[in-house]
Amino acid sequence: MNITLLQKPGKLDVGNFTASLQLALSTLKGSLTASTRLEGFTQTGWARVDVSGPDMEIFVELISKELGLAQTELNSTSINGTYPAIVSSISGGYLEVDVGLEKPKAMKVRIKPSTLQAQLADGKPLPAKEILEHYCLLPQTKTMVRITKLDPYESVAEGWLGDPQVDLFSDWVRTGLDRVQVYGCSRQGVESALTRAHLERDIISLESMTLTVHSALCKFGTDAVGIIPKLGLYLKRRELRPFLPKRILARCRPW
Repeated sequence: MNITLLQKPGKLDVGNFTASLQLALSTLKGSLTASTRLEGFTQTGWARVDVSGPDMEIFVELISKELGLAQTELNSTSINGTYPAIVSSISGGYLEVDVGLEKPKAMKVRIKPSTLQAQLADGKPLPAKEILEHYCLLPQTKTMVRITKLDPYESVAEGWLGDPQVDLFSDWVRTGLDRVQVYGCSRQGVESALTRAHLERDIISLESMTLTVHSALCKFGTDAVGIIPKLGLYLKRRELRPFLPKRILARCRPW
């Protein structure tokens, strides 16, 4: 079975990305009787993997849940459907995300500034750029999108953030714990940097949003803004951003 993952190298070199993908697939497979082979990348950069073996279907379900599958064909996408997506760009206040649509043509999903204000800022007229920075919705970030308008003759679809994404932000804010978001790096690279920077005691857990974007959850009382320069010494040329619940509550909305 050939599947297309909602994963692409981005700013990570292909060799490191491939190694991270193989490790993730091996970990997911566990004791299942199945095998995988990287077939290459689609025209827009998504990883293509061939899965075979007696436990193939179970394994593909695990892959879909943990790594995400690209929604490559328009005819299998529906209005009001909610799909995993990757932030591709921010332009003119619009958030553009990619669910993987390539056939019959590549198409992104656009979220309006007014929608971002309604969902993430309690309707406040905050600039979309500020909202996106507060919630760390930067290019390469994984999110969930609900498609609200889909026309095969248009170059973009329209949507809202999906309920699972809004619920995730609610959970993150309600913990009251800061996070450091790391972009364009393998998990192994982030783990190594945390060790070298002697920050293991300041971080509760490291959550991988994709193979190249990770979220480090800070301990109670640990300031993400103070962690970033220390971690950044060992993650040069990588982008690090703070997710700050107190700032979101003060500037955007109660959760």
